[in-house]
Amino acid sequence: MCVVDIIKSTREQLGLNQNEIAVKIGVAPSTYGAYERKERNMPDDIIIALAKELGSPSIMAEYTYERNTEFFNVPLLNNVDTHPHIVIDSLIEEASEMIKALMVIKKITKNKTNVSQFNQEQYRELLDAEEQVGDVYSALKMHFVTMSKYGVNVKEIEKRCNRKLIFKGYISVNRQKKSPYIRANK
Repeated sequence: MCVVDIIKSTREQLGLNQNEIAVKIGVAPSTYGAYERKERNMPDDIIIALAKELGSPSIMAEYTYERNTEFFNVPLLNNVDTHPHIVIDSLIEEASEMIKALMVIKKITKNKTNVSQFNQEQYRELLDAEEQVGDVYSALKMHFVTMSKYGVNVKEIEKRCNRKLIFKGYISVNRQKKSPYIRANK
């Protein structure tokens, strides 16, 4: 499902018509209709405004995936039951497998400083383990999206995580990206 389809589906679930949402985000209803019919490309600022207006983290998750703007770009899971407990079970399973994979990575990389020190089998094993570590990211994204059903705001969690990283000394305040969500308080 593409971001435009998610926007349309979310709008319909909220009982809003195209005219109502167009007015809320400040575009002409005819322009908005062309976006949803995919006759015109929806600009980034409109997608971001719609994600905020519709309160949908899944719109932002799909948007960042389609625009390839994430460091590790993986899609939002769309063929899984979105009941929060099912998503949590998936995340627990992926996290458990990730821990096992990290132990393999730790063993393989012990006393090695670069790729030339691996034999072919070790390197293949390293890539397989890294793939397993990456699997947790899609499950984590899905978790945050489904938790919005309980009022969990992804931006608030992001803000709290950033504060914690600063407090633990994992990042410096000066190096921290400038964000309206983060204060340099310790």
